[in-house]
Amino acid sequence: MTDVPADRSPQPTSPMLATFTRDGFARGFRMATPLALSGVLFSVAFGVLAREAGLPLGSTILMSATVFAGASQMAALDLWSAAPPILVLALATFAINVRHVVMGAALRPWFSKLPSATAHFSLWFMTDANWAMSMAEHRKGERDAAILVGSGVALWLGWVSGGAVGHLVGAALGDPRVFAADVVVPAFFALMLTPLWPGLARAWPWAIAAGVAVAAHTVLPGYWHVIVGGLAGSLAAAWAERRTA
Repeated sequence: MTDVPADRSPQPTSPMLATFTRDGFARGFRMATPLALSGVLFSVAFGVLAREAGLPLGSTILMSATVFAGASQMAALDLWSAAPPILVLALATFAINVRHVVMGAALRPWFSKLPSATAHFSLWFMTDANWAMSMAEHRKGERDAAILVGSGVALWLGWVSGGAVGHLVGAALGDPRVFAADVVVPAFFALMLTPLWPGLARAWPWAIAAGVAVAAHTVLPGYWHVIVGGLAGSLAAAWAERRTA
């Protein structure tokens, strides 16, 4: 009886496969480097404002290295004092960053295929910009989750180094908001959202999120409009997905 040779043809790759490689890390790092270099202006602005708020250089670097959240750190500077109100700072940070819950949920179908420790370690490097970049690549067929970490490390290096430079040269720069440095990151994030645009027919959850956030901003204090708008848009998108499922 003649043995039938085993079929050694390559098997189709699962659309939900997740990998985590050095090559993916390198590609993510290269992909985010232009954004990191451009965003240095925003981190320099933070360093200047941190100096004006009375934070020493070491504390400024430590905050940037461990918090790694531009909007939250800017908000913290607005509330900073000789005895910072820790509870208020924590609530403000939560309000600003609660959108990361939705962003993390969007990554779950991809990152849930990784070991738990790897997935949670990767999420520490998630920012608005590299989340949008990674999601755009995933929609094109990318399955190497290390691009999130690689791009996040590039952004982290730019953020920490820029903050240090801003603190050191802050006295000579004056108020960076005069030069609109505080809009650099939002502008680049808006640019990075372009690949995620679903088209006018499916953009109404975005419109709901924006409309609710603007309306909430007129009646709610602080950054709570971020939470309300994000939840409204997320619920609208979830309802839309359920209807089309």
